[in-house]
Amino acid sequence: MPQVAYTKTPEELTAASKSGSSSSGKPREFSSGNQLFLFFYLLGYNNVSFIGWFWVMYATFFRLAVTKFQFHDVHEVVWPALILVQSSAFIEILNSAFGFVRAPVMTTAMQVASRLFLVWGVNYLFPEVRTHWAFSTMMIAWSVTECIRYSYYALNLIGQVPKALTWARYNFFLVLYPLGVGSELTMVYQALSYAKEWNPLYYYFMIVVALIYIPGFPVLFSHMLAQRKKYLKGTYLVAEKKKRKD
Repeated sequence: MPQVAYTKTPEELTAASKSGSSSSGKPREFSSGNQLFLFFYLLGYNNVSFIGWFWVMYATFFRLAVTKFQFHDVHEVVWPALILVQSSAFIEILNSAFGFVRAPVMTTAMQVASRLFLVWGVNYLFPEVRTHWAFSTMMIAWSVTECIRYSYYALNLIGQVPKALTWARYNFFLVLYPLGVGSELTMVYQALSYAKEWNPLYYYFMIVVALIYIPGFPVLFSHMLAQRKKYLKGTYLVAEKKKRKD
Protein backbone atom coordinates (compact mmCIF):
# COMPACT_ATOMS: atom_id res chain seq x y z
CA MET A 1 0.00 0.00 0.00
CA PRO A 2 1.13 3.61 -0.50
CA GLN A 3 3.05 5.18 2.35
CA VAL A 4 1.22 7.74 4.49
CA ALA A 5 3.92 8.60 7.04
CA TYR A 6 4.58 12.24 7.80
CA THR A 7 7.65 13.92 9.24
CA LYS A 8 5.58 16.84 10.45
CA THR A 9 1.93 17.70 10.89
CA PRO A 10 0.05 19.12 7.88
CA GLU A 11 -0.21 22.50 9.61
CA GLU A 12 3.56 22.62 10.14
CA LEU A 13 4.22 21.54 6.58
CA THR A 14 1.80 24.08 5.16
CA ALA A 15 3.38 26.88 7.19
CA ALA A 16 6.83 25.80 6.07
CA SER A 17 5.86 25.74 2.42
CA LYS A 18 4.28 29.19 2.66
CA SER A 19 6.90 30.93 4.76
CA GLY A 20 10.01 29.32 3.28
CA SER A 21 11.33 28.19 6.65
CA SER A 22 10.99 24.75 8.20
CA SER A 23 9.27 24.46 11.58
CA SER A 24 11.08 23.08 14.58
CA GLY A 25 8.57 20.37 15.47
CA LYS A 26 10.56 17.16 15.91
CA PRO A 27 9.55 13.92 17.59
CA ARG A 28 12.27 14.29 20.23
CA GLU A 29 15.02 16.63 21.38
CA PHE A 30 18.59 16.24 20.08
CA SER A 31 21.87 17.89 20.88
CA SER A 32 23.20 20.41 18.39
CA GLY A 33 25.55 17.86 16.81
CA ASN A 34 22.86 15.20 16.62
CA GLN A 35 20.41 17.64 15.07
CA LEU A 36 22.89 18.41 12.33
CA PHE A 37 23.59 14.71 11.74
CA LEU A 38 19.86 13.90 11.67
CA PHE A 39 19.21 16.71 9.21
CA PHE A 40 21.80 15.49 6.71
CA TYR A 41 20.86 11.85 7.28
CA LEU A 42 17.18 12.42 6.51
CA LEU A 43 18.02 14.76 3.65
CA GLY A 44 20.36 12.17 2.14
CA TYR A 45 17.92 9.30 2.69
CA ASN A 46 15.04 11.15 1.08
CA ASN A 47 17.15 12.28 -1.87
CA VAL A 48 18.56 8.81 -2.55
CA SER A 49 15.10 7.28 -2.25
CA PHE A 50 13.72 9.87 -4.64
CA ILE A 51 16.43 9.09 -7.21
CA GLY A 52 15.69 5.38 -6.98
CA TRP A 53 11.96 5.80 -7.42
CA PHE A 54 12.44 8.39 -10.14
CA TRP A 55 14.40 5.80 -12.11
CA VAL A 56 11.60 3.27 -11.67
CA MET A 57 9.05 5.85 -12.78
CA TYR A 58 11.12 6.98 -15.76
CA ALA A 59 11.86 3.40 -16.86
CA THR A 60 8.20 2.42 -16.60
CA PHE A 61 6.87 5.34 -18.62
CA PHE A 62 9.72 5.20 -21.13
CA ARG A 63 9.21 1.48 -21.75
CA LEU A 64 5.48 1.92 -22.18
CA ALA A 65 6.04 4.83 -24.55
CA VAL A 66 8.60 3.17 -26.84
CA THR A 67 6.58 -0.06 -27.02
CA LYS A 68 3.28 1.77 -27.53
CA PHE A 69 1.93 0.64 -24.16
CA GLN A 70 3.05 -2.98 -24.44
CA PHE A 71 3.37 -3.74 -20.75
CA HIS A 72 4.91 -7.22 -20.97
CA ASP A 73 8.54 -6.11 -20.73
CA VAL A 74 8.23 -3.39 -18.09
CA HIS A 75 9.36 -5.75 -15.34
CA GLU A 76 12.64 -6.53 -17.13
CA VAL A 77 13.60 -2.87 -17.06
CA VAL A 78 12.49 -1.90 -13.55
CA TRP A 79 12.95 -5.13 -11.58
CA PRO A 80 16.64 -4.71 -10.52
CA ALA A 81 16.01 -1.17 -9.27
CA LEU A 82 12.65 -2.05 -7.75
CA ILE A 83 13.92 -4.79 -5.45
CA LEU A 84 16.69 -2.49 -4.22
CA VAL A 85 14.70 0.68 -3.63
CA GLN A 86 11.67 -1.04 -2.15
CA SER A 87 13.65 -3.37 0.08
CA SER A 88 15.57 -0.39 1.46
CA ALA A 89 12.24 1.02 2.65
CA PHE A 90 12.81 -1.14 5.73
CA ILE A 91 14.78 1.89 6.93
CA GLU A 92 11.43 3.67 7.22
CA ILE A 93 10.57 1.40 10.14
CA LEU A 94 13.88 2.15 11.84
CA ASN A 95 13.43 5.88 11.35
CA SER A 96 10.06 5.66 13.03
CA ALA A 97 11.26 3.36 15.82
CA PHE A 98 14.17 5.66 16.70
CA GLY A 99 11.95 8.74 16.67
CA PHE A 100 13.59 10.36 13.67
CA VAL A 101 10.14 10.96 12.12
CA ARG A 102 6.63 11.28 13.47
CA ALA A 103 5.23 8.22 11.68
CA PRO A 104 3.76 5.53 13.99
CA VAL A 105 5.92 2.41 14.04
CA MET A 106 3.10 -0.11 13.58
CA THR A 107 1.48 1.79 10.72
CA THR A 108 4.80 2.21 8.96
CA ALA A 109 5.68 -1.45 9.49
CA MET A 110 2.37 -2.61 8.01
CA GLN A 111 2.75 -0.39 4.97
CA VAL A 112 6.33 -1.46 4.30
CA ALA A 113 5.43 -5.12 4.88
CA SER A 114 2.63 -4.96 2.32
CA ARG A 115 5.03 -3.62 -0.31
CA LEU A 116 7.69 -6.20 0.52
CA PHE A 117 5.07 -8.93 0.27
CA LEU A 118 4.20 -7.81 -3.26
CA VAL A 119 7.86 -7.61 -4.29
CA TRP A 120 9.27 -10.74 -2.65
CA GLY A 121 6.21 -12.79 -1.75
CA VAL A 122 4.45 -12.43 -5.09
CA ASN A 123 6.62 -11.16 -7.94
CA TYR A 124 9.86 -12.77 -6.82
CA LEU A 125 8.34 -16.16 -6.07
CA PHE A 126 6.10 -16.19 -9.14
CA PRO A 127 7.82 -14.27 -11.96
CA GLU A 128 5.13 -15.43 -14.40
CA VAL A 129 2.79 -12.72 -13.11
CA ARG A 130 5.21 -9.88 -13.83
CA THR A 131 4.09 -9.69 -17.45
CA HIS A 132 0.53 -8.84 -16.41
CA TRP A 133 -0.68 -5.29 -17.01
CA ALA A 134 -1.24 -4.85 -13.25
CA PHE A 135 2.52 -4.87 -12.70
CA SER A 136 2.86 -1.76 -14.87
CA THR A 137 -0.02 0.07 -13.20
CA MET A 138 1.40 -0.89 -9.81
CA MET A 139 4.77 0.58 -10.81
CA ILE A 140 3.07 3.78 -11.96
CA ALA A 141 1.13 4.13 -8.69
CA TRP A 142 4.11 3.29 -6.48
CA SER A 143 6.75 5.33 -8.29
CA VAL A 144 4.71 8.51 -8.77
CA THR A 145 3.56 8.35 -5.15
CA GLU A 146 7.07 7.87 -3.84
CA CYS A 147 8.63 10.53 -6.05
CA ILE A 148 6.13 13.04 -4.68
CA ARG A 149 6.57 11.84 -1.11
CA TYR A 150 10.36 11.78 -0.94
CA SER A 151 10.85 15.04 -2.81
CA TYR A 152 8.27 16.58 -0.50
CA TYR A 153 10.11 15.37 2.60
CA ALA A 154 13.51 16.48 1.30
CA LEU A 155 12.35 19.96 0.38
CA ASN A 156 10.39 20.27 3.61
CA LEU A 157 13.60 19.73 5.57
CA ILE A 158 15.03 22.90 4.06
CA GLY A 159 11.68 24.71 4.15
CA GLN A 160 11.36 25.12 0.39
CA VAL A 161 8.30 23.09 -0.60
CA PRO A 162 6.73 24.44 -3.81
CA LYS A 163 2.98 24.99 -3.71
CA ALA A 164 2.50 22.64 -6.66
CA LEU A 165 4.30 19.81 -4.86
CA THR A 166 2.29 20.41 -1.70
CA TRP A 167 -0.91 20.28 -3.72
CA ALA A 168 0.21 17.05 -5.40
CA ARG A 169 1.10 15.52 -2.03
CA TYR A 170 -2.45 15.94 -0.77
CA ASN A 171 -4.40 15.31 -3.97
CA PHE A 172 -2.68 12.75 -6.21
CA PHE A 173 -3.35 9.95 -3.73
CA LEU A 174 -7.07 10.22 -4.57
CA VAL A 175 -6.23 8.44 -7.83
CA LEU A 176 -2.90 6.75 -7.10
CA TYR A 177 -3.98 4.99 -3.91
CA PRO A 178 -6.97 3.13 -5.43
CA LEU A 179 -4.86 2.40 -8.52
CA GLY A 180 -2.08 0.95 -6.38
CA VAL A 181 -4.36 -1.16 -4.19
CA GLY A 182 -6.30 -2.44 -7.19
CA SER A 183 -3.08 -3.37 -8.96
CA GLU A 184 -1.69 -5.11 -5.88
CA LEU A 185 -4.82 -7.21 -5.42
CA THR A 186 -4.79 -8.09 -9.12
CA MET A 187 -1.19 -9.26 -8.81
CA VAL A 188 -2.08 -11.43 -5.82
CA TYR A 189 -5.03 -12.90 -7.69
CA GLN A 190 -2.88 -13.69 -10.72
CA ALA A 191 -0.34 -15.47 -8.50
CA LEU A 192 -2.85 -17.65 -6.63
CA SER A 193 -2.82 -20.51 -9.13
CA TYR A 194 0.98 -20.66 -9.09
CA ALA A 195 1.01 -20.47 -5.29
CA LYS A 196 -1.45 -23.35 -5.04
CA GLU A 197 0.83 -25.56 -7.09
CA TRP A 198 3.93 -24.45 -5.17
CA ASN A 199 2.57 -24.68 -1.62
CA PRO A 200 -1.12 -24.97 -0.58
CA LEU A 201 -0.41 -23.31 2.77
CA TYR A 202 1.13 -20.29 1.06
CA TYR A 203 -1.89 -20.19 -1.24
CA TYR A 204 -4.19 -19.70 1.76
CA PHE A 205 -1.76 -17.24 3.30
CA MET A 206 -2.02 -15.08 0.20
CA ILE A 207 -5.80 -15.20 0.41
CA VAL A 208 -5.66 -14.04 4.03
CA VAL A 209 -3.33 -11.19 3.11
CA ALA A 210 -5.67 -10.12 0.32
CA LEU A 211 -8.65 -10.16 2.70
CA ILE A 212 -6.78 -7.83 5.05
CA TYR A 213 -7.05 -5.19 2.34
CA ILE A 214 -10.83 -5.08 2.86
CA PRO A 215 -10.69 -3.40 6.28
CA GLY A 216 -7.24 -1.89 5.66
CA PHE A 217 -8.09 0.16 2.58
CA PRO A 218 -10.89 2.30 4.07
CA VAL A 219 -8.93 2.86 7.30
CA LEU A 220 -5.77 4.11 5.56
CA PHE A 221 -7.67 6.00 2.88
CA SER A 222 -9.76 7.74 5.55
CA HIS A 223 -6.54 8.67 7.36
CA MET A 224 -5.16 10.20 4.20
CA LEU A 225 -8.41 12.09 3.61
CA ALA A 226 -8.19 13.44 7.15
CA GLN A 227 -4.62 14.62 6.51
CA ARG A 228 -5.79 16.26 3.29
CA LYS A 229 -8.58 18.02 5.17
CA LYS A 230 -6.10 19.35 7.73
CA TYR A 231 -3.84 20.56 4.93
CA LEU A 232 -6.69 22.31 3.13
CA LYS A 233 -7.79 23.87 6.41
CA GLY A 234 -4.23 24.99 7.10
CA THR A 235 -3.93 26.47 3.61
CA TYR A 236 -7.17 28.35 4.13
CA LEU A 237 -6.01 29.75 7.48
CA VAL A 238 -2.68 30.88 6.01
CA ALA A 239 -4.52 32.61 3.16
CA GLU A 240 -6.86 34.34 5.61
CA LYS A 241 -3.97 35.59 7.73
CA LYS A 242 -2.24 36.90 4.61
CA LYS A 243 -5.38 38.79 3.59
CA ARG A 244 -5.62 40.39 7.02
CA LYS A 245 -1.99 41.52 6.84
CA ASP A 246 -2.57 43.02 3.38
